[in-house]
Amino acid sequence: MGETISRRGFLTGAGIIAAGVAAGGLAACSPQTAKTEAGGQATAAVSSVQNWLGTEPSIAESAITETVQTDILIIGAGTAGLFAACSAVENGARTLVIEKEGGSPGVRGTLAALNSRLQIEEGCVIDKLDIARDLTHYAASHCDPRLYQLWAEESAETVNWYEKRLAEKGATLMHDSDADTPHTNYQHWATGHTPSFMPEGLTAGKILLSYAQEKGAEFRYNTPMVKIEKENGRVTGVIAQNEETKAYVRIKASKGVLVCTGGYARNSEMLNTLQPYNTILFSNSSAIPGTEGDGIKACIWAGADFDDVHTSMLFDRGVVKPDEISGQSSVNMLFWMGSQPWLKVNLNSERFANESSPYDFILHASRTQPGHTYCTIWDSNYVNYIYQFKTQGCSRMFNFVNGAPPNAMPLAAAQGMNAKLLEQGYIQQANTIEELAQKLNIPVDTFKKTVARNNELYKKGKDEDFGKEAFRLSPIDTPPYFGVRQTGSMLCTLDGIRIDQNVNAVDTEGKPISGLYVCGNDSGGYYAYTYPDVSAGNAAGRTATFARRAARIAAKS
Repeated sequence: MGETISRRGFLTGAGIIAAGVAAGGLAACSPQTAKTEAGGQATAAVSSVQNWLGTEPSIAESAITETVQTDILIIGAGTAGLFAACSAVENGARTLVIEKEGGSPGVRGTLAALNSRLQIEEGCVIDKLDIARDLTHYAASHCDPRLYQLWAEESAETVNWYEKRLAEKGATLMHDSDADTPHTNYQHWATGHTPSFMPEGLTAGKILLSYAQEKGAEFRYNTPMVKIEKENGRVTGVIAQNEETKAYVRIKASKGVLVCTGGYARNSEMLNTLQPYNTILFSNSSAIPGTEGDGIKACIWAGADFDDVHTSMLFDRGVVKPDEISGQSSVNMLFWMGSQPWLKVNLNSERFANESSPYDFILHASRTQPGHTYCTIWDSNYVNYIYQFKTQGCSRMFNFVNGAPPNAMPLAAAQGMNAKLLEQGYIQQANTIEELAQKLNIPVDTFKKTVARNNELYKKGKDEDFGKEAFRLSPIDTPPYFGVRQTGSMLCTLDGIRIDQNVNAVDTEGKPISGLYVCGNDSGGYYAYTYPDVSAGNAAGRTATFARRAARIAAKS
């Protein structure tokens, strides 16, 4: 059986075994074992690929009980789908949105943009080439940097438009300013824009849904897409199914189909096959229900190219109990303070990485540690240190310098979460360092030495071991002391169908597939290996910007 690499982003034949070994876990064998055991192991690997992708469904004409005509069809009613729907109707297109769940998943809270009205008003100007270069570095150049520049050029229009829609309903959008943050090891980009006030009963998703409907967009829920249809190389629509009646409907879209189904974070088979190196790092998932890879698979069946670096947005906020390791927790628990740069030690009580870094860096470092699990340690002065650390994005728990509130969870809410975790036996509290180590089930003597070294570095004002910034050092010297075993938390997948600058899906030769547009977490060419959380709202901002662009281009086609 030969080793071949498909440009659709996954391996075929014995090649998948070698890739799994290199990535750290798809096949539990060495490259030599993979080679000598290809007869048995490779068959299982190929079967796994076939299982997640499957074959395109064949629907008999007699099973199709309804045919619908529209200009633009949007698959999915989340962030991408709602922004696309609004743009489509604004540009005069008959628009139908189908959603597999019972209602809209809503809109992500923070959108990234460059040089929006709010940013310019505050004197915050970000050079598009500077941030594009940084994003390219995060992706190790496994990306299309032209897409970064496209986002940089059009994101302000998207966020300015969004600000107006919210204001019409009495809601307020604010820029998440980071002007008070000292120099850090990783450049922060103040790109986030978050609703700071929302009238009772409203959400951003409800506001956009209402706007789209008022302008004529139609929404059908509980109607998942089954397959994409093509004629003479052009995508002409889809076959969908009503989940209640089980009847099939053919939807013809004369101007285009926009796939916005949100990736595959809820599809364990795809995750375990494509991202075994990430699935071992998290015990918690806050992924949107229904994100099961439907759109990505349908696009591949239609001839589209799939990213060959499979990536997830992981945050360092999962927890397990003191007798568990990563992946073992039976309860989906979050520790929101997990991203604070407190002392973190492995299960041998040793410090092993710089704790002040993008969220998933500590998770990647934990891959080489026992149980892929580590402990976060803090003391009773933790509130003072949270203010001192001045973290950005959704780890920030106090107001931004311009008065904008935290874009995810304020300190009081995080403290309430901690109280529950303490009561349930996740967070451990102790009056001595020795007792805390015992409760966390880690070596006592080594832990005492590690804490002493941490406190020594704090007094020196310099991290001589890993280079953490001085203002992000904190001692463990005021009882009671606290600790928790940590793993990752899954938000979404980030690899998807390759697109061009018109947001058209492209085939394996890089040629656009006429009539097929892919947005949000179904689209690729943007992220690889990690998520650049140093730019708050980067994924959602890209999603909204490209969705508006795709719908506008389709409407004018």
